[in-house]
Amino acid sequence: MIIFFLIAVALGLFYSILQLQIPGLWKFLLVVAEMLMVNYIFIKKYKQQSEMGLVLLKSKKGLALIENLAKYDKAFKFIADVGASMSYGVLSFFIMRKNFSPLTFIIGIILLFGISIFVAPFALAFLVQVVNVGSTSKAAVDIGTSADVAFYMVSGMLLVGGLFLFILFGITFYGLTVLKALITTIAFGSGAISQTAAGGTLLLPGVNLPFFEGIAALAIVMVVHEGAHAILAKIAKVPILSSGIVLFGIIPIGAFVEPDEQKLAKSDNESHTRVLVAGPTANLITSIVFFMLFVSFFFLTPAYREQGLLVRSGMEMGTVIYGFNGETLDLNNIKIDLPKNSEVSIMTNMGEIVRKTDENGKIGITYTVLTKESIATKYSVPGFDFIYTVLGLGLALNFVVGAVNLLPIPLFDGYRLIDVNLKNKMIVKAVSYGALGMFILNFLPLLFH
Repeated sequence: MIIFFLIAVALGLFYSILQLQIPGLWKFLLVVAEMLMVNYIFIKKYKQQSEMGLVLLKSKKGLALIENLAKYDKAFKFIADVGASMSYGVLSFFIMRKNFSPLTFIIGIILLFGISIFVAPFALAFLVQVVNVGSTSKAAVDIGTSADVAFYMVSGMLLVGGLFLFILFGITFYGLTVLKALITTIAFGSGAISQTAAGGTLLLPGVNLPFFEGIAALAIVMVVHEGAHAILAKIAKVPILSSGIVLFGIIPIGAFVEPDEQKLAKSDNESHTRVLVAGPTANLITSIVFFMLFVSFFFLTPAYREQGLLVRSGMEMGTVIYGFNGETLDLNNIKIDLPKNSEVSIMTNMGEIVRKTDENGKIGITYTVLTKESIATKYSVPGFDFIYTVLGLGLALNFVVGAVNLLPIPLFDGYRLIDVNLKNKMIVKAVSYGALGMFILNFLPLLFH
């Protein structure tokens, strides 16, 4: 009974922090501090199993389903080998030759370019425009080349090294950009680092993701990823000891399967590689499925989408402004010229709202323009917003988790993949430490904003 009271108090405090009118970074730090405290209580007081300070809720439920799915061993092995080609491109022939075949390579490359052309742009646009995560700053995307050169460069990287090389190049390039800004700040006392956008951010429900939709989408990501690992481990005759959820305080941030690590380590490289690459592959393929669902839902529901200005801050969340003082906005040529120090009547989906402008004719809001074609949208039908956001997050988070997991960083699948398949451990360490350093640099600007 006491543990349920603790969870209720933690939820109440969590909600209170989210309502504070303070910068997002401070909200994030306060939430982290609260969750660390909850973790400590769960682990020390209630003796919950833990790893690296995170709470592990273990269970044997789901093992029967894994057992049944593992019967389709040929199909899952084929999918894993396709995933190896998607992940490493031509490098997959040299790094994991036993998992390579002309058919899986061709299919993998086709899916890889499909993801790069269709899924990735939608995923990033959804996170930036709909969830308001990240930045569209020129510094984050400009590599100083023409469109044609950039196209051939990206295509070449994808073909030669798959998503692995592309993501590794991305974090390295931007990590060096951040490092340059940091050195400039230290050496000349400029504000270069504070003006540099972060190359990444942590995604947490309730902090920078919608709470319920974020939980639902992350649950899909976790189940797909860990379930794929488990099925291929079972096919490789590696016993699955348990499965479960990873909690950071009261926030589910991951799922896991617990294979017999000793038997997995003793399995042949071909089987071991399939187990490791299965997780990212499952996420990438799931992102394709969610892309098709997302696009279908978007194009089937234009009649139910709002048009106007979706308020991001300064009014109740979900408010859509249609016009001011009886005049409807022209969304193709938005020009808001309000009288200074005056009351204005605002037409919204919440009814008429009266606000007073300041000495500059502003009413203190930020907004996103909604049209029938924009990916940022708001529905007039109850429940449609939830479906739209879950589908979009399912698309975006599966792509991000699948791609980022290929990085050769300790605790990521990418590190273990190169560790299993490369005999020269000095190369493995050099690549992993370099990638880890660049990865950290991508997040560094968050400390200066």
